[in-house]
Amino acid sequence: MLKSSNLISPSQLASFFKSTNSRLVAVDASWYMPNVPDNGFLKYRQVRLGANSVFFDIDLVKDDSSHFPHMLPSVEKFNKEVSDLGITKEDTLLFYDQQGIFSAPRALWMFEIFGHDPAKLAILNTFPNYSQTIGESTFASKVQDDIPYLNTKPVTSPTPFQKSDYKSSGIDGSKIISYEELLYLVEADQIGTHFTLIDARGSSRFTGESPEPRPGLSSGHVPKAISLPFTELIASDGSYLSQSALVSQFESRKIDDSKPIIVMCGTGVTACVLRTGLQRAGLGSKGIKVYDGSWTEWAQRAPKKFIVKDI
Repeated sequence: MLKSSNLISPSQLASFFKSTNSRLVAVDASWYMPNVPDNGFLKYRQVRLGANSVFFDIDLVKDDSSHFPHMLPSVEKFNKEVSDLGITKEDTLLFYDQQGIFSAPRALWMFEIFGHDPAKLAILNTFPNYSQTIGESTFASKVQDDIPYLNTKPVTSPTPFQKSDYKSSGIDGSKIISYEELLYLVEADQIGTHFTLIDARGSSRFTGESPEPRPGLSSGHVPKAISLPFTELIASDGSYLSQSALVSQFESRKIDDSKPIIVMCGTGVTACVLRTGLQRAGLGSKGIKVYDGSWTEWAQRAPKKFIVKDI
């Protein structure tokens, strides 16, 4: 369960940096949809958080054998890519996203699922808010590793560290659901009765009114899924809503803690925004599973009768 202390506001950032008992690594996990003309690594090269900041590319740390976008990699692949960044199992990791709250929760979930201590994982809520309120000039002369300044020194590498030897023992299967497992639940009519399935995509994609951003992919939804666009959990300044407001959003969809919860989206990224939001609202005691393949996989593999459109 994500505790309130694991979502760090801009005003808490300096004290958070100073309070950690291990090395703190800021992890830029920025990722953009294929129809958005931005590049996460390019932005990281231009500005990042402090000296101990690395760029975690979810399009690189993935299953190369899958034709679905950034599916979870093997343990060996994850260990290699994280070791290349110089991250160790002892590090405290602060995830951030230059869009705000978008892909950082996905990166945190990946480290959690591969066994990094959840107490050493946190999310900055949010980097744009911090950069706007602090500004470069305030911290221009503070270049110590433990000071959360805006680092605009040009870089070409995704890490300032030497290679480490990161070792994850395996994948925590309690936090993920496969296509085959979800298909079984749908065929057995267990969605809505035994499991709650929440879809984070925009409502018009869920209903089938609007197309998917990936050409040739049908829109629609899994039978008996609940639509809750991840943007409904985000405040006007790009941060998560307050805990009480998150609770209200879930209550309005009649989402409670009586059943295990499955979250999905387009490719498994913003599903993790829902996951973190559910945890912040105190939900998920029966478990929260992320459908990694999400709609991109479902729309290509599921029988047509299980692709529902409300039009």
